[in-house]
Amino acid sequence: MDSLRHELARFIQSPAARHDPPRLYRRLLTEAPVLDLGRVTVVSGYDEIVTVLMHPGTVVDPAAVGIARPGTSRLAEVVARMLPLRDGADHSRLKRLATAAFSARRLDAIRGRITDTAERLLEPLLAAGSFDMVADFAVPLPVAVSCAILDIPEHDRHRVTGWAALVARSLLDPHAGPEETAAFDAEFEEFRDYVEELCARRAADPGDDLISKLTVARAAGKIDSDDLLAFVVMLLANGLETLTSGLAVAVWHSLTTPGALDLVRDRPETAEAVFDECQRLGSPVRASARALTGDVPVAGTVLPAGTVTLLLYAAANRDPRRFPDPDRFDPARAERRHLAFGHGPHHCLGAPLSLMAGGAVLRLLAAAGAERTVSTPLTEETAPWSEQFVFGGLRSLPILSPRRAVDPAPVAAPPPYGPGSGPGGRETVGAGAGAR
Repeated sequence: MDSLRHELARFIQSPAARHDPPRLYRRLLTEAPVLDLGRVTVVSGYDEIVTVLMHPGTVVDPAAVGIARPGTSRLAEVVARMLPLRDGADHSRLKRLATAAFSARRLDAIRGRITDTAERLLEPLLAAGSFDMVADFAVPLPVAVSCAILDIPEHDRHRVTGWAALVARSLLDPHAGPEETAAFDAEFEEFRDYVEELCARRAADPGDDLISKLTVARAAGKIDSDDLLAFVVMLLANGLETLTSGLAVAVWHSLTTPGALDLVRDRPETAEAVFDECQRLGSPVRASARALTGDVPVAGTVLPAGTVTLLLYAAANRDPRRFPDPDRFDPARAERRHLAFGHGPHHCLGAPLSLMAGGAVLRLLAAAGAERTVSTPLTEETAPWSEQFVFGGLRSLPILSPRRAVDPAPVAAPPPYGPGSGPGGRETVGAGAGAR
């Protein structure tokens, strides 16, 4: 067991030790779904994680067990008030305010805008013949999705993208020095002023967007200004990290799994299921931490009050007790309730939105495969995975999208197949969209 503890500790601390995550996950699930590392207990089994998440003594705020949150900037203070970092009745109260913005009716209303935006971003990239799926597409699309939820004018999206990146940097580097903290705060004040301008406009002319609803709630005394700002920050930050990682992971698995995009092209209604299965296999959010304010019995042991547990969602999503043949790509699985979007009270509010956006992207890529050979030159060995522990996406995902060669129309009796072509005159292609 000591060797497993050593391997897991290195996996958490060192990006170089994460070259083959599924192998470690299999070992954890077989030997120790609950493993004490001394300072923290790591829980990797599906049922075990659900037990921890649903226990009344489990909270997200580390201050509940005497651990201070990192970061001293004004932005860090607002981040600490985001919905995913609140507990109990406070969390329930705030979640009710946001739920309407993610209702089926609201999502249906913006579905067309999301698809149009994805198509507008993707078409010139595909036409260029090569691009980076992460930087050129998976970063700007989530910001556009968040802007649709907030009804932010399109001409402001470039500025908003910069502020979203600021929030993301702050989240990923909470231990910034004094100079960087001051720079964060100065730029964040510009963002705060912008949000207040939007609130003033929505107060005068309210709509069906989230900012309008939050402005009304603030006027009624249900939330304060920092709560309102934290909602906007949450949408931008969560979208930029989780959906960016989720899109990159989904495209990677779709391109490297034979037949995945063919399925979407032949049956477009399966796109969301394919995206969802990619989230299970790729787990863009690899893990999450919880503080324990009470003893939590799990798997024959007791996690003691006053400690912190690390929930390894990526391992649980490959737990064979929950998902038979867990390493196999199977969008038609009978059991699809994975943990890529969390579970319980903190299940991701934006999960339906992510599935909608992800499905739209896969349909567009699959359709492009009819005219282009869409592929990536990366392999498992060369894929540049994120060096962050929590977010398990790709730093970069180069895409090649040359147009398929078309044989010229024959002027005389042609041979059975054109030169260099497969049966029926179609070029034979490798993995990627359009491979048959």
